[in-house]
Amino acid sequence: MSQLSLFRFILTAGLVLGLTGCAGNGMQIGNSVSLCCPGNYANYRNYRIELREMPGFLSDYMLAEFETALQEKGLQRNTLAPDVVVRLTYRHINLNPEQEEVDPFERRTDQDIMLRYVATIDIEMLEQPSGNIVWAGQVNRIHTVTPGEYMHEENARPEMLAAFRDLLTHYPAPER
Repeated sequence: MSQLSLFRFILTAGLVLGLTGCAGNGMQIGNSVSLCCPGNYANYRNYRIELREMPGFLSDYMLAEFETALQEKGLQRNTLAPDVVVRLTYRHINLNPEQEEVDPFERRTDQDIMLRYVATIDIEMLEQPSGNIVWAGQVNRIHTVTPGEYMHEENARPEMLAAFRDLLTHYPAPER
C-alpha cells in the first residue's frame, strides 16, 4: 500500500469514526426555545396538556414523556384549574416536493419510495385565564422512511424524554 493510499484510508476511517461519534444514538432529535420568560413563572404550579394534530401512535408516549419532564421542573398536572395550558402540536414538512401528497403514516406495500420529512412538535404554554403565550419551543427530527414506517415507542421514549428535558433546561421552575 502506498503512503498516499494509507493516508486516504486513515483519513476515511477517521471521518467515519468521527461522524459515528457525532451521530450518538442515531435518533438526533433537535430542540429549540422560541419564547421564554414573559410570564410569572413563580406562580405556575400546575398544568394541563392539549394534543393537536398528533398522530395516534405518538399521542400516549409524547404526553407521558413531556409530563415527566414538566414534573421534574416542579409542575403538577391539574386538568380542572391549571395555571398554564400546554399545547403539543404535531406537524411535518416534506423535504421532497414531489411527495407532498404522500401520507407518511399510511402503510403502503405497492410503492417502493423513500420519504424525507422533518417531524416537528411545537410546544406552547398559555397562561390561564388570559391565554397569553408565556413559553414556546419545539423538538424536531429529520426522517428518511418508507410510508407507514415510524419510530417504535420503545426506542423513541427515552430519546423524546431526553429532548424534552434538554428543551426545558432553562425553564424557570416555580418557587417553593
